[in-house]
Parts: sequence; structure tokens; C-alpha cells
Amino acid sequence: MTPVIDPAVIDIDETDLLDELLDSDVAAPPATTRRRARWNLPHPTAEIALLALALTGATALRMINLGGVGLNSDEAVYASQSASLAGNPHFTSLFPVVRAHPLLLQVLMSPLYSSGVPDTVGRYVAALFGIGTIVLVYVAGQVFFNRRVAAMAALILAVMPYHVTVSRQILLDGPAAFFTTAAMTCLAMAGRTSQRRWLVAGGACLGLAALSKETAIIMLGSAFVYLALVSHLWRPARFLVVGAFAALGIAWSYPLLTALAGGSRSGQSYLVWQLTRQPNHSFDFYFSNVGAEIGFAVLGLAVVGLAWQWLTARSFSWREILLVSWVAVPVLFFQVWPVKGFSYLLPVVPALALLGARALQLIAHKAGRRRWVMPVVAAAAIATLAIPAAGDVLSPPTSGLAGAGGLLGGRETGRWVGSHVPEGAQFMTIGPSMANLIQYYSGHLSDGLSVSPNPLHRNPTYRPIRNADAALRSGVYQYVVWDAYSAQRSPEFARKAVALVRKFRGSPVHVERGRLHGQADQALVIIYQVTP
Repeated sequence: MTPVIDPAVIDIDETDLLDELLDSDVAAPPATTRRRARWNLPHPTAEIALLALALTGATALRMINLGGVGLNSDEAVYASQSASLAGNPHFTSLFPVVRAHPLLLQVLMSPLYSSGVPDTVGRYVAALFGIGTIVLVYVAGQVFFNRRVAAMAALILAVMPYHVTVSRQILLDGPAAFFTTAAMTCLAMAGRTSQRRWLVAGGACLGLAALSKETAIIMLGSAFVYLALVSHLWRPARFLVVGAFAALGIAWSYPLLTALAGGSRSGQSYLVWQLTRQPNHSFDFYFSNVGAEIGFAVLGLAVVGLAWQWLTARSFSWREILLVSWVAVPVLFFQVWPVKGFSYLLPVVPALALLGARALQLIAHKAGRRRWVMPVVAAAAIATLAIPAAGDVLSPPTSGLAGAGGLLGGRETGRWVGSHVPEGAQFMTIGPSMANLIQYYSGHLSDGLSVSPNPLHRNPTYRPIRNADAALRSGVYQYVVWDAYSAQRSPEFARKAVALVRKFRGSPVHVERGRLHGQADQALVIIYQVTP
């Protein structure tokens, strides 16, 4: 009698066979034995070395020189929310707890901001999420493919400039990427083992991702695209339903608690503002700005690996379907969405690292006896990532893109204001970015000229200056601040600030200088005291 073999145990396709053969240089044992024994094999030395290198590099690139430049505007907002949650009196009157995003990261950081005016301490929390994502990518690599791919994917992500830059800042995208990676690893476990309970765990992780940053709920679309194309996971449907309820239930806990606390009106104002924001970048922003930071070598490897799989097998396994869904749905959404942010695509880069590492394994398999080919290609790809990433650590980026780096002169200006300006004085800045930093470091109220008087076109937290001339004439503001960052983003309002300084006989009382656009000793921030 012919024995009946459970396909959920074997789950063999061409990709699996290639993975199994590459795990060993000896003749392959029967398929069932290979499938059950693979996880018990000792780790080869090369894979241990790759993993150790990845973790060492990830820790160094995310922890060294974290205080090299002060906070940017977004970091100041999230850190101040943590401080307000902890009841820090320096922040409670200037920075409300309820703003545009959920509070998971802020709650975790709040004990670190309970007193004083700390700034970079929160970056260590963000960096730990980044390092944790490297570990999760290694776990995911084993679930999707094998240990060799897992170690290489961890190394790629560890030195990727995009992931390094964002995970060194107090931004919500790092925790969102961590929980997204955990969720997709759970979905991969469901695909590999056909055990539907992993769908529930994946849903819970997606809920935590959305509780970190609400836009991560888009990853539910990735999950449903995957499940629609891998139809055997739909039955029994109760696991899918429970997983979806877990994701939505956890994600909706923040707006529910906000409503119970009486902050639903503020939450609705933020939602309307987010939905009606005007486009802030060109259509090719993600390819031209974010693509270079991810690494065109990684993107090229990912595309080559997928094309190779399709040309050789004429189909994709559940692995490729899940990885492509992981990337395609959020990329398409954010490409269509008018507002584009530098850090928005961080949750998809673990999938790109896995696809790139998988392509390197395919190259090794195709090279045959020419074993030097894959190490050379891998070393070249890693070098294109590691060199700029190390440069960003030694000289932290101060890009004009929100979330792409710190803000030169912001910390120094805020601290000078805190120690030299009389209590109660108020500041008029070009935009809200410098206003946030002055408020954060000094405790002095600051408002931006570029804040729109239309409630639909501004962050509800910011106060518009409806008549700057009258406000200066009546002495509401005693200082006007010009800064190079805001002047680059809003040249019209920068000219208006200069005109007001001239009209009200402003005299410079403080100047912060530094390197700007490759030139040394440039004016970064100028504070003018004006006469009513």
C-alpha cells in the first residue's frame, strides 16, 4: 500500500529543493528527512560569522555618536509627548499629549523624560528597535528560506543607510517596522507550516505596528493580498477573522482611549488635517531620494532574484508572493498618497533585504564551481551600503527632508534661548520646525509664520500668526528667528521674516554658525530682537 504523505509537512517546490541542496555539499537525503532535519543542523561557521558581523555592525552604526546633532522637529514632538505623559513641568504647558499619531513609543520612552530637558536618550530606545529588527530579519530569513539567506539578509539590513538613518532618530517608523517584520514572519510561519494560529499572532503584531504609527495599518492590505493568492490558508476562516479582529482591535485601542479621555475632538482635527494635506514632494520622490538610501544594488538584486525565479519556475511560491505583497501594497499606497515622507517606507526594507539575500544565493547556485563569484558580488553590494552608512554616523546628516537627519544649530539655539532670554518672551520663526525646537529646549512659546490660518491646512497643535505686523507692533513677539533649514523649505516666508526684521529695527543678538552646503562658517540660525 502506498503511504499517504501530508503536503503540509513536505511543502516541496523548486525553491525548497535549491535551499536544501545549498545547505549541504553532500548528496541530499530523502525529502521528508531533509525537511524535518534542517532545523536541527549545527550552524556553519560562515553563517555564525555573518550573523555576528551583522549584529556588531548594526549596534555600532545605531549607537555611536547618537548625540552628534540635536533633535529635529519630529523628534522634539515625540520626545516632548513622552515628557508630557510623564508629567514633566517643562513640557506639559507647551506640548499636548494628543497629537497626530498613536503613543506606543512615547509611552515606552516616558520614564526617560520625567525630569529635566533630555534629548538624545530617546534615540537609544529607537536604536534598540532598529537592532531588534535585524534579529527579526534573521528569524524571518530562516522561516522564508534558510540560515544562509537569513544571515546575509541581516547583514544587508544592518548596514543599509536608510535603515541606519531612520533608526537613529526618535521616529515612529522604527517600531512600526519592527512589529511589521514580526507580523510578516508570523504569516510566513502560517505559509510554511499551514498552522492557521499564526494568522492570529500576525494580526496582533500588525495591531502593535499600527499602534506605533497609524499608517502601518496599510500592511493589512499586504496580508490580505497574500492570503488571497495563497488560498489554502483561508480555511478554516475563523483564524483569519480572529487575526483581523486582533489587528483592528489593538489598532483602535488608541482612538477609543482618546475618546474616553475626552480628546476625540483633537483626534478628529488631526485626522482631517492628515487627509487634506497638500502634496509636499514630486512624484519621483521615493525613487530618487529613498531609493538611493535603500541602495540601488539591493533593489537590483531583489528584482533580479524575482525575475530569475519566474523565468526558471514560471511561478512564485508562497515565499515570493508574501515578500512581494509586503513591499508592493505600501509602496503603491504611499506613491499615490499626496504627502510623501522620507521615513514612510521603512517597514518594507526588511522584505527587500530578504529578496536581495535570496538573489545572492541564486547567484551562488548558478556560479557552480566558481565559488568566488557570489562573495565578490555580495562584498560589492555590502560596500555600497556600509561606506555611506558609516559616513552618516561619523557626520550625521542634516538634510532638508523631514526625518532624514537632525537640524543643525537647533539644539544650540534652544539652549542659548533658555539661558539668556527673559522668562515670558515669545518668538516668531519662519516655520514650525524651529519653533518646536526652541520650545523644546528653552520652554519659550514660539510660533511659525508659515502656519496656515486655514484649519484644514495646518497641524491643529500649531497657532497661526494671522497678522504678523500687528503682533510685532503690539509687542506679542519680542524676537524673530531666521534659520537656513526653514528658509530653504519656505523661501517666501523667509523673505517675509527678513522684511519684518527690517521694519521693526531688529538687531541680531545671537548667531549659530556651522558647515552648510559644503561651506564652513555659514549662518545657520540668527535671532533678532525687534522693537515694537
